[in-house]
Amino acid sequence: MMQKSRIKRSKVVAITAIFGALAIFCTQLWIPLFFGNPNLGSTPVTVAGVLCPMPIGIVVGIIKGIGASLWTGQPFIEIPAGVGDALMAAFANYLARRWKKSVYAAICGQLSRYLFTSGIIALYIGLAVSFGSQGPETSVFQALLKKFPWFVQIASSLPHPIANVVVVWAAILPAVTLSIAANMFISTLVIAAAGKKLEELLKIG
Repeated sequence: MMQKSRIKRSKVVAITAIFGALAIFCTQLWIPLFFGNPNLGSTPVTVAGVLCPMPIGIVVGIIKGIGASLWTGQPFIEIPAGVGDALMAAFANYLARRWKKSVYAAICGQLSRYLFTSGIIALYIGLAVSFGSQGPETSVFQALLKKFPWFVQIASSLPHPIANVVVVWAAILPAVTLSIAANMFISTLVIAAAGKKLEELLKIG
């Protein structure tokens, strides 16, 4: 029994490491935008979230955020994005188990990134700016207001600090939309083409 349990743990660690490495690699397939770096890092997170036990997808999302923050030098964006993607993986896993439709779960999981990924990025940066952070968050926020003057109108028409959160969420929307579209297409393609075989291969215990 102990041997079986050890093998099970080893398989969980191995699968998590493989998907984590894929997520870090895929974050380097990106498009530079003024605010945000849409990349393919959440494709492995989505596949792991849909086909593996929930904790694996969550950990892969965190690994993706840490890995992306190291090479972009923007932890204030990528770490919150990783947390958001981890929540997306948990949500996609829940839908996959409830519906038994992996492709639909992947689609809804990616769409949920409008709430989870961009929402957590906006919440973190918006609150950091509101509470007087002197870090890069504030510099980026001030640059946003200068580049897009109509953000100033949003900021002045809403209560503080909600205004700052809304401004950041609106600013990151193009990057998140591109990321969702690309990752949705590739992750659903992978799941539709090889989902059954992968699920059998990734089965734990």
